[in-house]
Amino acid sequence: MQSFQPRLLKLLGRVHDAEEAKKALNVVKQAGFDNFNFDLIYANPGQTLAELANDLDTALEFQPPHLSAYNLTFEEGTPFHHEYRSGKMANLSEDEEIAMAELIESKLSAAGLKRYEISNYARPWFHSRHNVNYWRAGDYLGLGAGAHSYKRNPDGVTGKRWSDEKNPGRYMAQVAESNHAVIDREEIDFQKAAGEFMFLARFGKLPEDFYPCIKIWTEGGFLEAHSGHLKLTAKGLMLANSIFVEFM
Repeated sequence: MQSFQPRLLKLLGRVHDAEEAKKALNVVKQAGFDNFNFDLIYANPGQTLAELANDLDTALEFQPPHLSAYNLTFEEGTPFHHEYRSGKMANLSEDEEIAMAELIESKLSAAGLKRYEISNYARPWFHSRHNVNYWRAGDYLGLGAGAHSYKRNPDGVTGKRWSDEKNPGRYMAQVAESNHAVIDREEIDFQKAAGEFMFLARFGKLPEDFYPCIKIWTEGGFLEAHSGHLKLTAKGLMLANSIFVEFM
């Protein structure tokens, strides 16, 4: 969905309009699906807090069991990134982005949607098992152009990751020739697995043994310990990417 605001949909280059978005959700509801998800994108250039509030209120009218709210990022190589670098497009200020993130958390939690990942909210028992599988370092198989896959080794810690050709035409040609289109393979060793998944109890050491920065983040109020687990505080969520980098 991304948004229910015509102006923002046009900005994002969406081919659907707000009414089509609502119609699609009505079709899902009327068909009797009790489990569905849709995405919203916030912190769009020029977006106001009032527009975001309207998007959230409209979204909640459909009582979604799961909702994703992604902060717009300017990915390198995209038209948005080009316009951003050329000065034709500006992102919101940090204060504006924080205010939007806080509004999302407030409205969705009040509606019974619990945050279980940085950008994902769900009602009880409706969290994405697919998403959670990534965090638990579970196996997954991706099929198609640009797909990624992962397979754990018998030790349950290390593993192998591979990815397929992104270009659909080259993907099809390579499959026809070789029966696969794998273009990149990566061995995940002990240290890399620790950095990626941070399930350090699996590695027989205390978290601080691997990452002394934990003490700094905890003392700064960005991380807190609960029943043997580390979690981001509300303050830490705002700097999640900066914190994650320290573990990689």
